[in-house]
Amino acid sequence: MTLPLLTPALILLPMASAVLMVALSGRNSLARNLQARQVAGVAMGLQAALVGWFYVTWSPSNVVQTVFESPWLPALGTMLSLSLDAISVHALVVLAAVSVIAIVAELYMESRLSVARLALIFVVVAALNLLLLSGDLLCAAVAHGVAGLALAALLGVGCETAGHDAARRFASWSVAGTLLLSAAAAAVAAGAETTVVADLVRIAPGTTRLAAPLLLAALAMQIPLVPLHTWLAPVAVAGSHSGRVLVLGGWCLVGAAALLRFGLGLFPDLLAFASPVPMLWGIATVAYAGLLSLAQAETDFAHRLSWATVGTGGMLLVGVAGLETLPVLGGWLYAAGQALPRVAMLLLAHWLTVTGARSASLGVLWGLLALSLAAAPGLALFPGWLLISTGTSAAVAVGLLLGTAVIGFALLAPTIHLLQAPRGPSMPAFLSRSLVLVLALMLLSGMFPLPTAAVGDEVERLLDRVAHFGTRP
Repeated sequence: MTLPLLTPALILLPMASAVLMVALSGRNSLARNLQARQVAGVAMGLQAALVGWFYVTWSPSNVVQTVFESPWLPALGTMLSLSLDAISVHALVVLAAVSVIAIVAELYMESRLSVARLALIFVVVAALNLLLLSGDLLCAAVAHGVAGLALAALLGVGCETAGHDAARRFASWSVAGTLLLSAAAAAVAAGAETTVVADLVRIAPGTTRLAAPLLLAALAMQIPLVPLHTWLAPVAVAGSHSGRVLVLGGWCLVGAAALLRFGLGLFPDLLAFASPVPMLWGIATVAYAGLLSLAQAETDFAHRLSWATVGTGGMLLVGVAGLETLPVLGGWLYAAGQALPRVAMLLLAHWLTVTGARSASLGVLWGLLALSLAAAPGLALFPGWLLISTGTSAAVAVGLLLGTAVIGFALLAPTIHLLQAPRGPSMPAFLSRSLVLVLALMLLSGMFPLPTAAVGDEVERLLDRVAHFGTRP
């Protein structure tokens, strides 16, 4: 089967799974939970297999492919359009892996299985897939809104007061981001009479400049960047496990992909002209995140991890602001590679906080995950970090080295507290196996990096517009 025929299934399959979950909600409790587990397992297996097939069959010679189009709000020049490129295919693979971890967390880490939360997980996956695949800016704004509200509900369902507060804060920020994206789409439609990305890349972006700051602000909230990051810390410490996994592993990842696809792809002249400002913004974000991560208590695992996530957004922005193939590619590889070790460390941090467990094996696991997030040589994130650093000036590279070293030290510091005489319960089998699997992936992908030629070609295609329009505003 061809990619155009199967692409809509990436959205329809999780939506159908969510509908099945809703249908199960009225059944007997024991039977309902058993069937919900079965449906969740089969649905995520199919989703992972489908995404894996996309990744295997995607060729570096492929360019952006519009795989589905249907009229929608023709007065605004808007279409329901799905398109594939190498960045979205890579992001779909990472998002599928994060979604599997979210399902596992819901099934095994919550005190009580919630069919409603399982249904919301699949709604979130469908909406994030649509945001990654959307070839229309207004359609992307709709997907952003659905994903944000579903994530907020997922964070708060069945949780205590802190979880509800985190969900409300996340909902407020996500709605604000959706409104900004919608305003950006309206500005583009007013200036260019279309919101279809394939049409926009064939026109000079001068008539749509008002949309650029709106779009950047919306994506800065999602990635996130300082000072639009204040929603992240409450989410990192409260809310449902599956919700937190999808926020830190999926929501931020999709924001990074959108920055490349919409920011770099649609406004090359403004990015080229204003490149010192994004560069300085990214450096300031990394530095601020490093200082604040050190300021947290050494046993405040989740808060330290949340600041490391903010630092990742800064590194991504520095790479994109470089406006050359290698640093932009490095920024994407660094941001995408953070997702799995970040959610693994998040689950471990929660378990350590709740149980108070300490042992040498826990210290080793935490230290290895911290080294993964610190882009240690030989692990998966190091190539991305190296491409960003070598693609910038010496002064910027030194600043990034110091910033990421501080963040890495902040993540490694709790290892000393964990390397104590064993106490507390043993780690559940599902959690230890998940952590070992993530670490194995980080080590193997560091030793044998996956081919990135297709992603590099897509980055070059985006940067061609920068070269075409030059550096004048």
